[in-house]
Amino acid sequence: MRFRPRRFQIGAGLAAIFLAASFGLGVADETPASADPAPAEAEPAPLNPLLETCVAAQVPETAALACTTAIESRQLQGEALAGALFTRGMAQGRRGQLPAAINDFTAALTLTPDATDVLYARGSAHAAIQRHDLAIGDFSAILKIDPKDADSLYRRAWSYTMLGRDKEAIADLSAVIGEAGDDMDALMDRGGLNIRLGDFDAAIGDFSAILKLDPKAAAAFYNRGRARALQNDFAAAAKDFAAAQESRADNPYAALRRYLATARSGKAEETLLSETIGRYPPEQWPLPILATLAGDMRESDLLASADLADRNVTQRLTAEAHFYLGEAALAKKDMKAAKAHFEAAAKGDRTIPEVIDAGWRLKQQPE
Repeated sequence: MRFRPRRFQIGAGLAAIFLAASFGLGVADETPASADPAPAEAEPAPLNPLLETCVAAQVPETAALACTTAIESRQLQGEALAGALFTRGMAQGRRGQLPAAINDFTAALTLTPDATDVLYARGSAHAAIQRHDLAIGDFSAILKIDPKDADSLYRRAWSYTMLGRDKEAIADLSAVIGEAGDDMDALMDRGGLNIRLGDFDAAIGDFSAILKLDPKAAAAFYNRGRARALQNDFAAAAKDFAAAQESRADNPYAALRRYLATARSGKAEETLLSETIGRYPPEQWPLPILATLAGDMRESDLLASADLADRNVTQRLTAEAHFYLGEAALAKKDMKAAKAHFEAAAKGDRTIPEVIDAGWRLKQQPE
């Protein structure tokens, strides 16, 4: 899933304190002629200078120092103290000190337990350190206050996804889509989760909905092609991969998938391999996979080329290589080799599309 920023809304709570301090928000004078003049609004109490300095600081290090001075002065109480803690927590987060940020957000919430901005910030920090169970708790607390908060629904869906709770994630994404049917991020992510759950028709529906909104959305074409290929509708899949290739010429994966779809249909477009190999640098991934399918590289050399210093990258590239080799083996009706490759690919991280697709290919294989 994509990681998108919160769209902060002006309302009661800490955000309103900061905005009022910065911009002097007031009430427009639109009193009807026939009505008695409304009593003058009391001027908002000026901020403590220590808090004002803390809030106004732009550089994270400066903000953290100013807010620490304000907090340790013991001159702040209630929402003012919560504001300083929240601001210092945000500065700590920008400095990459997430545990310290979480401590500040937690302290702020003891003073203002319904401050949704603070809950959102703590939930995001929890998610960033992979404490998705705690992140879900924070986003759920926001949603008790505002059940239609799209950003919290989206972030909670992401944490559900990371915990493998795909059905709950889909429910949250569906709520986002229900509020704003044109949310292409939510449609894209729901489509991906539907593939992971094996509901390929629903996935195709989500990607088709995106294409109605943006007829040139390469990612929607590509992922709809994935779903159709997993349904063994290779002719339709090849058309989608061709459209993805046309919409985004800098992505060789669409050409690779398109070639395999045509090969699985018995009408392999061999020229796709040579054309794609000639268009990109030979070291660019997944060019080594295309070279292997073209007979220009051995499988052992392909897998060796995926072995890099970064272990996570190596696992991803290796899983991809095995999946595409498995698809090529199926096209040649070498079921034994296909199964071995899919088994190797399916051991990877289930957020990787090729790992997901390899798992479904294994389930489709006869015993």
